[in-house]
Amino acid sequence: MLIIGEKINTVNARVHRAVEERDASYIQHLARSQAEAGADVIDVNVGGLPGAEPELMQWAVGLVQEVTDLPLAIDSTDPETIRAGLAACAHPESAWANSVTLEEERLKGILPLVREYGCTVVALCIDKRGVPSDAAGRVEVAKRLIDEMQRWGIPLERVYIDCLIQPVSVQPIAARVSLETIRAVRAALPGIKTAICLSGISFGLPARRVLNRAFLPPLMEAGVDAIFLDPLDHALMTVLRASRVLFGEDLLGLEYIAAYRAGQLE
Repeated sequence: MLIIGEKINTVNARVHRAVEERDASYIQHLARSQAEAGADVIDVNVGGLPGAEPELMQWAVGLVQEVTDLPLAIDSTDPETIRAGLAACAHPESAWANSVTLEEERLKGILPLVREYGCTVVALCIDKRGVPSDAAGRVEVAKRLIDEMQRWGIPLERVYIDCLIQPVSVQPIAARVSLETIRAVRAALPGIKTAICLSGISFGLPARRVLNRAFLPPLMEAGVDAIFLDPLDHALMTVLRASRVLFGEDLLGLEYIAAYRAGQLE
């Protein structure tokens, strides 16, 4: 299972201010810290500054690449911003385009870039009607997304289906639906990888980290292949390392023991 570090995202007020003020040191601190904490991929999102997003994405990608060699997830709803980010990557073939949906504008704007650069793509189970409320609806969208990938000649091993998480503050059965969707996608589309954004489950509630930590083991047990999360939450990373042992991903607990000896368990 891959860990995508989610911290460089302007939905966070501190990051938004850093991007707006071109605070290079803070952006690089977040990138370096997430890499050191165990992230496999670093997500970069500089949205919320109309008209400036492509240029800011190039700026941020350049900064992050100065402090880590990890692959970057170029995170935007705007195809031109994704193009700018991929163009700024030293190794765009190892980057991620995050994300595409079944909405026509994003399909036509992003999938040609995925094909051109040979990168990985995250595809959300969303169509023009929005987010399906149940697992069956999301699987139906996932199947159509896979059809689009094949139509564009994109190798399916480079596709991650984002099974989506809605806040339980809005949809009480959101956690159950996400788990059912992961299992259903794996059953209906053998070999297709799945992804999820962990922190979406807790939006709008207090003590969000508690909910995120509680939901991580069920997601891992369901078999999700990649999770967007906060690797700087040390307790969350402890839960992750322990769960890897329990679910047989860390054979004999060797990584867990190494983390214990390094003082990384909380």
